[in-house]
Order: sequence, then structure tokens, then C-alpha cells
Amino acid sequence: LPPELLATTDLLVPNEHEAAALTGRTDPREAALALLDTVPEVVVTLGAAGSLYAARGAEPVTVPAPRVTAVDSTGAGDTFVGALAVALGEERPVREALSWAAAAAALSVQRPGASASMPYRSEIEKQYTS
Repeated sequence: LPPELLATTDLLVPNEHEAAALTGRTDPREAALALLDTVPEVVVTLGAAGSLYAARGAEPVTVPAPRVTAVDSTGAGDTFVGALAVALGEERPVREALSWAAAAAALSVQRPGASASMPYRSEIEKQYTS
């Protein structure tokens, strides 16, 4: 990614493969920490293992994903990022926002398709609270 773009980025959300491609580091934690040299906050998505949040000056936090049987993971990352943006926009604490986004992504992988698999807010709330 161009340095000019990263310089204007507050939160970068790559998946673990993208984080490795950006940093040359295959360990997601190492990749996240390396990305903090260019952006202030990073969430590395880890698929069924959840996500890893890192911020400058703070200890990284791993948030698990709900255990579900996946049918199609197409669109799961987009669902996660969209739900994360909503949760952060509502000023939820980061750990809660990551869990809420994970609930949304867990619902999406249980359905076929990309946009058609994205859940409604009411479904996310139900999954999140269960």
C-alpha cells in the first residue's frame, strides 16, 4: 500500500494473509506489531480463530470468534469490517466491537453467497448475546 494512504489511515483491517503480505511476517501478532509502525491501530482477522487487535502503546488483544459450521466464507471479511465500523461508530469499546463483528461474520459464513449472506442487525444482536 502507498505510504501516503497508510499515513491517513486510523485503523487498518487486513486478514492474516494480507498482513503477512504487507509486512513479510507470517505470525499475525508480529505482523500486527509491524503494521503499527505505519498506522495507529490494526485489526488482523484470523478467520475461525477470531481477530487480533493492536494499538500503539497497548498490549495486543485476541478476540475469539463464535464456533459455527461454515458453508461459505465469501463475504465474511466484508461483513466483519462493516459490523466493526458500525460498532465503533456507536462508540462501543474495542473488545465489544470486535466480538459484535465476529458474531456478524459467524452468521455470514453459515449462508451461501457474499452480500446475500450478510445478516440483519437483529440477527447480529441475537448471535452476540447468545
